[in-house]
Amino acid sequence: MMSSFIELLASRAIYTRAKDDEAELTRLYTLLQQGEWTQENFLHRQMRKHFKHGHSKVNNQFIVRPDKYHTEIVDGQLVVVIKIAAKYGQPIRLVTTTNGKSVDPSGKNIRIIVKDNVTEIHYAFKKPLGRPRGTEVIAVDKGYTEAFVDSDGEVHGVGLGEIMTEYSDKASKTGQARNRLYALEQKHREAGRTAKADRIKTNNLGTKKINARKDKVQKRIRNNAFRAAHSVVDKASLVISEDLSRPIAKRRPWKKYNRRMSALARGTLAEALESTTQQRKARHVLVNAAYTSQMDSNTHLLEGKREADKFYCANGDVLQADFNAALNLLHRYSDQEITLYTPHKEVRRVLLARSSGATERQGARVARDQNLLSTVCG
Repeated sequence: MMSSFIELLASRAIYTRAKDDEAELTRLYTLLQQGEWTQENFLHRQMRKHFKHGHSKVNNQFIVRPDKYHTEIVDGQLVVVIKIAAKYGQPIRLVTTTNGKSVDPSGKNIRIIVKDNVTEIHYAFKKPLGRPRGTEVIAVDKGYTEAFVDSDGEVHGVGLGEIMTEYSDKASKTGQARNRLYALEQKHREAGRTAKADRIKTNNLGTKKINARKDKVQKRIRNNAFRAAHSVVDKASLVISEDLSRPIAKRRPWKKYNRRMSALARGTLAEALESTTQQRKARHVLVNAAYTSQMDSNTHLLEGKREADKFYCANGDVLQADFNAALNLLHRYSDQEITLYTPHKEVRRVLLARSSGATERQGARVARDQNLLSTVCG
């Protein structure tokens, strides 16, 4: 549908062009109103001019419509033949590494991406239904050494922390060394030794190895995250979690943790949960995670204390910290006062009010017991 604003702009252009010709004015207005403006070159130009459309900032990829390419099998390999105008040359033939038996882009838009002298062909397809889901209702909290810890105390995706720690520490060390080389390169360039500076820049400040290492780690993280998500959905028909895509808010951020538990890992965990639950017809519900790692899961109040990966409850129990948080997330699902979008300050106010009420009730019960004891003794 054409927006009224674009229609107004086109109407003004029509009036400016044909205000002295009543018949032409009526014809152009009719084509515009009936949505047949593609039949008139002038109206088509106006629509292209005024219609707001996306602008790509990438220069290594393009989209090909289904009617502009076809596929064929040559010597056992799938070949994608892209049609281009004859004045620009022969059709582009992309020989793939697959035999085509498990790949079928026919009838779909394809995206051609050229990256590091390798051409990738992407297309969208509908995922088939996954294996049957579980029947339980569980909550999961993201961990560091593992992807998830559920409200039954089971861990999923063991080894995630090792992957991130290894990559993060290596990337940090590489970055520090590159900073020294960059300073050296700038020093030589300022001193007029441009040849030396150019050699350092060409041979020591490239990004091919860094990008390759990052891509490899991304694949390992995705593999771990999706395995963990499938393990969760094997148990559950309803999965409750915090919003994993949001940054971790801390008054005193642990720099190494924030670097290791990067946005990449958190986003991948969120994507894995959402995609897996959709594919296997389970439900995924987000809840407000404010203070769930600081609450005692026995009382759901702001009491107890977390130290590293342990939570010390008010009654003396010691729980794994992520397990304690998962139990609080499960309880938060049914909390009518705290919604997903309740600000954290309001969440704290509600929790403190509950804690105050609990303290008053405990004090009244202690006083009542003491009165009863004094009456009996008397």
